[in-house]
Amino acid sequence: MPSISSATPRIHSPKPPGLSRAEPRDTRLGDSSSGSLSRTPTHLRRAPRLVLSGAEGHPPGGAMERFPLGGVEASGSARQPPCPHAPALSPQAPALSPQACPERSRRTPAWGVMPKIVHVDVDAFFASVEQVLNPALRGRPVLVGRGVVASASYEAKALGVKTAMTIRRARELCPQAILVDGRYEHYADYAERIRTILLDFTPAVEQSALDDFYLDFTGTDRLYPDFSGKLRALQQHIQENLGLSVSVGTATSKMVAAIASRLRRPRGFHIVPPGTEDEFLAPLPIEKLFGIGHSHEQVLKERGIRTIGELRRVPRPLLIATFGEAIGSQLYDRARGMDPREVTAPTMPKSISRETTIEGGTIDLDFLLGLIEYLAERVASTLRGFSRQARTLAVRIRYTDFGDAARSTSLQPPTNDEKSLLETAMKIFHALYTRRVAIRFVGVGVANLEPESLQNNLFDKNRNRRWYLSRGVDNVRKKFGWNALFYGNGFALREHYSTERFGLVLSTPCLSR
Repeated sequence: MPSISSATPRIHSPKPPGLSRAEPRDTRLGDSSSGSLSRTPTHLRRAPRLVLSGAEGHPPGGAMERFPLGGVEASGSARQPPCPHAPALSPQAPALSPQACPERSRRTPAWGVMPKIVHVDVDAFFASVEQVLNPALRGRPVLVGRGVVASASYEAKALGVKTAMTIRRARELCPQAILVDGRYEHYADYAERIRTILLDFTPAVEQSALDDFYLDFTGTDRLYPDFSGKLRALQQHIQENLGLSVSVGTATSKMVAAIASRLRRPRGFHIVPPGTEDEFLAPLPIEKLFGIGHSHEQVLKERGIRTIGELRRVPRPLLIATFGEAIGSQLYDRARGMDPREVTAPTMPKSISRETTIEGGTIDLDFLLGLIEYLAERVASTLRGFSRQARTLAVRIRYTDFGDAARSTSLQPPTNDEKSLLETAMKIFHALYTRRVAIRFVGVGVANLEPESLQNNLFDKNRNRRWYLSRGVDNVRKKFGWNALFYGNGFALREHYSTERFGLVLSTPCLSR
């Protein structure tokens, strides 16, 4: 991609000799005068985004408007500011066309330019992984979850089963369905394999959930001249190597790309060319819009608004008066395909938690203390894996009558040692467990994380020994599996739970965590 000057299109300096208004300045430079852009590897360069609104020195139809970047703002988002020529809108008013506003039409991206934000969604992820692990389940209706359907295969969905439906209702619709409890560790493993494959296509990969990935292909025009064909190859590569089908959507923003990928599952493929976002979104039902909750959907439908196109005609003040400043403005922007979020690289976690449900509940204090010890170990090990230490620890319990109790406390000094975490967690648990009711849920979590510091151990011989002991235990478990070493109370849990290389097979309340 040729380097492009980062200067603003509005030129206020005197025109150089020989430059007339009929011959606008071409800002494309063939040397390295564009600064940092020239030092960036070619396949990762992001061209500056310009506002082409017929400014002085750049009349409509000039050289600048022939750039494929036309119509994108300098902020990096694809949003279009309100047009000064637009009349006051109402739910009954017709949508404003680009031809009705010359300023907006000049901000519309050029046709023929491929969008570079890609959303990859794994089809029926949990159920599909179970079918890969157990070939006998292929082609049969599979439900994953406990009490509520966390994932359903497309054989079950064809009979009316939906995610978040109760298992009882799903059984009524699909009596022949095979119920699988689900194991998070397998799903996390396959999610990491998918991410590794995606990194072979572009380094800009953001994982928003176990089965959701955003990719940014900006600056890869020369590397992938057949962009559509490359995305088809990506789909095929995941299918052949992992046995999982994925749906792909491409657009100029993350929100529109995510909607596009979910339109024709399984194995969907949809590209929304720049400038066609309004046409793409307008006929879709409002529940397809990212961020629309069930309550918001009901309020809109009660007012006769059922499609995104109808929502687009509602003025911003009316949406804010109905839903509040934050939600109202969000609905207004997203109905127009505006989403300023960029694809971001993975960041360090802000908090870490480990939790489990106990089938039927229990009042066995020794069992509960052993479970808390095991969860504290897992939290501490994860902290050390990220080279982080925590300043806050929290414990949460839930009774069989669904009463909740939770408490947090500060850790002084900050730590990632399981012994320190366990001592604090035990104190909190004894303070929380005040009712003679069985417990069905236990969770241990840490927050206020910071980089690990060894200065606290310099003059504390015991803490120094614990530091080396913890790293030694981590190395043994990494080589021989988690079950190679157990602390005292945690060892007794082997009588209640089956074990695998990654540890005890607990009942996880959320299969995506």
